[in-house]
Amino acid sequence: MIASESNDSQPGRLWKQFLVARFWRYSCLLIVLLAVATLLTGFARIYWVWDLLANLRVQQVLVAVVLMAICAIYRRWVWLTIPLACFLVHAPWFLPGLERVGGSPDVRQVISVTVCNVLTSNRNFDAAMKDILSAEPDVLVVLEIDSAWAAEIEAATNADYAYRVVHPDDYGNFGIGLYSRYPIQHSQSFRLNEGIDSIEAVVDVKGAPYRIIGTHPLPPTGNRNFRSRNEHLRMLADRVQHPQPDYQGLPTIVMGDFNLTPWSPFFRDFERASGLRRAEHFANVTPTWYVQPIFPLGLSLDHIFISDDLTYWGREVGGPIGSDHRRVSATVSRQGSFAD
Repeated sequence: MIASESNDSQPGRLWKQFLVARFWRYSCLLIVLLAVATLLTGFARIYWVWDLLANLRVQQVLVAVVLMAICAIYRRWVWLTIPLACFLVHAPWFLPGLERVGGSPDVRQVISVTVCNVLTSNRNFDAAMKDILSAEPDVLVVLEIDSAWAAEIEAATNADYAYRVVHPDDYGNFGIGLYSRYPIQHSQSFRLNEGIDSIEAVVDVKGAPYRIIGTHPLPPTGNRNFRSRNEHLRMLADRVQHPQPDYQGLPTIVMGDFNLTPWSPFFRDFERASGLRRAEHFANVTPTWYVQPIFPLGLSLDHIFISDDLTYWGREVGGPIGSDHRRVSATVSRQGSFAD
């Protein structure tokens, strides 16, 4: 009887051993793929796919942590060093960042801004406008608007945002609008390397002028668009550094859907060349764009940059609005603008 029970359990043990061995083989394959992906991120400036891998650093860190845990469970210490090395390569990209200051700002010198890519084909107008206006921004930039979106936004903002510069696009996905509670002293639309409108404006907030730029480069899918996005960023940084007379000497805020994450080397290139900083906490990896609305399937593509004469107080990412993007809102003030 005992021998019979032993024989009956033998297939079960063999099957378990097979699954354990197969799982480890798949884990080894993932370790190799992670190592290759990590290596290729070092060539992100050369080819758009390698840049895509650099933009996926958050996902690679998550995979590395899981693989380290698997290696520890299997007691494969030599193998564990590979995902650990990958983790250490990516981790510095998340440190440090722009931290909020203590205290509270002088409300007379504060400006709150919002940027949102509503997605041209999205027709959830009410949900989008409710979310955007819930942040109560002083200035908002809305991307991917067509004539229908422009009409809906005007109806929703006409009472509180009397000042605006709007360029809808009914033949593509690059319409843009800038809406302000406060007077716009100067404004102009401009195009960089593509036929895509960006907006530059001087907004007078309670007697304090701010230079606001809204922009939206091409997504870097394929080599042609990859080069176009990078050239857009280079030309935008040059514009920030060499303003026209009406825009000189002013605190500057640049916001938009930049189609790159802070983990790409081109992001840091833009910060260095423009002299701007991302208005964000260090190590904040909250996505603003999703393939599907779960964390590992999202990327942080929408950003607000500020000049060194501005102080960052807080940032918020909005909820789902029917678009693949989420709004981003930030509160900043002029340097040294603290409440008495």
